[in-house]
Amino acid sequence: MSFKNLVSGKKLPVIFIGSGLSRRYLDSPDWDNLLIKTLQFIGKNERDFKRLKSRIKNKPENRNLINGEINAKVAAEIENEFNEFFYESDLIEKYPDWLDEGVNPFRKCIATILQGLNVMKEKEEEVSLFKALKNKTIAAITTNYDTLLEQLFNLPKESIFIGQPQLFNPNSLDLGELYKIHGCVTDPNNIVITEHDYKNFKNNAKLFTAKLLTLISENPVIFIGYSIDDPNMQQILSDLVSCLSSEQIKSLINHFYFVEYNEGEENLIEKEYLFEAKSYDGKLSVFPISIISTDNYAEVYKELAKLTPTMNINTVKQVKRIVKDIVLESTEAQSGNEEVLTILLEDINKLSETKQKFAIAIGNVKEITSIAPK
Repeated sequence: MSFKNLVSGKKLPVIFIGSGLSRRYLDSPDWDNLLIKTLQFIGKNERDFKRLKSRIKNKPENRNLINGEINAKVAAEIENEFNEFFYESDLIEKYPDWLDEGVNPFRKCIATILQGLNVMKEKEEEVSLFKALKNKTIAAITTNYDTLLEQLFNLPKESIFIGQPQLFNPNSLDLGELYKIHGCVTDPNNIVITEHDYKNFKNNAKLFTAKLLTLISENPVIFIGYSIDDPNMQQILSDLVSCLSSEQIKSLINHFYFVEYNEGEENLIEKEYLFEAKSYDGKLSVFPISIISTDNYAEVYKELAKLTPTMNINTVKQVKRIVKDIVLESTEAQSGNEEVLTILLEDINKLSETKQKFAIAIGNVKEITSIAPK
C-alpha cells in the first residue's frame, strides 16, 4: 500500500479534516486556548484555566482519562460559569444579539471567536492548492467548527450537513458534500465540546459509522489535520471496525491514509501504522494505515490533484438528483422540442456542466441505443 497507488488509482477519496488544518491556515486556537479565550470574555485568564484543569485532572476518578476527556469536563464547568456570568454582567449589553437569538452564550462565544479568523497570508498559495481538490474527492467529513472548508470549496447550503441528525438527510446525495459531525459556528447550540455533548455523540456513533460505511465501501479515506493518537480518529476507526466482520475488515486494508504533520520535513516520508480493534464477531483485527509524514502539504495536494475521476463529479450529482426525484415522485412530461441527449452511463462525460437536457434510460443496452436520436 502506498500513496502513489492511491494517486494512480481511479477511486476518489473521502477526506477527513481535523483541527490541525485550521491551525495551519487560520492560526485557530487549539482546544486549551479556545477555552482560555472564552474565560477571558468573563475577566479570567490562562492561570484560571490551568487551575481548573488541574483540579479536575487530579480527582481520583479522572486520573486515567486522556487529555480530550479532561478538556470535555473542563468545558462543561466553564459553560456553566460563563452562562451565569453572562446573564448577570454587562456582557448582555455588549452582545444583545446573543440574547435576542436565544442561543447558549458560551457556545455563541466560541462561534464569535472562530468566525473572526481568516486565512494567513503566508499560507494563501498552499491553500489554493488544497482548494483545487474540490472535484478530486467524493466527500469531506470534519470535526472542526469553523467554515474554512465550505468557503474554500464554495459549497452551496444544500451540500452542507451539520451534526449527526443530518447524516441521513433525505436530500443527501453522498457525493460532493460536507459533513460537520461536531457542529458548526453557524449553529452554535449544536457544537460538540462538553462531556455531555461527547456522550451523546458516542451514544449515536452508529449513525455516523453507517454513513461512513456507505461513503468508503469503494473509496479510500485520507485523514488530514489529526495526530495519529487523536481520540476522535481512534474512536472513528474503532466504531467502524466494531460494525464489521473480520473478513470485511480485510477488504479495507488499502483504504486508509494519514497525512502526519512533521515540522520542517520537505519530503513525503511514508511509513505504516498498525491499527488494532475488535470486529463485531469479537476477533481482534489489525490493519495497516499508510502514513505520509511531512510539513510539505503543498506537495501532498499536488499529488492528490493528479487523481482523475472516471466521471465528472458535478454531472454525476446532477444525474443522482434527477434519479432520486424520479423515484420519490412521478413527474409529468414537459412539452416542447428542447434537445434531449440519450446516453449510456459510461458515456456520462459527454455531458457538459451547462443546463443541457438529457435522458436516463434503464433497460437493454441495444434497445436503448436503437432509440437514441441520431
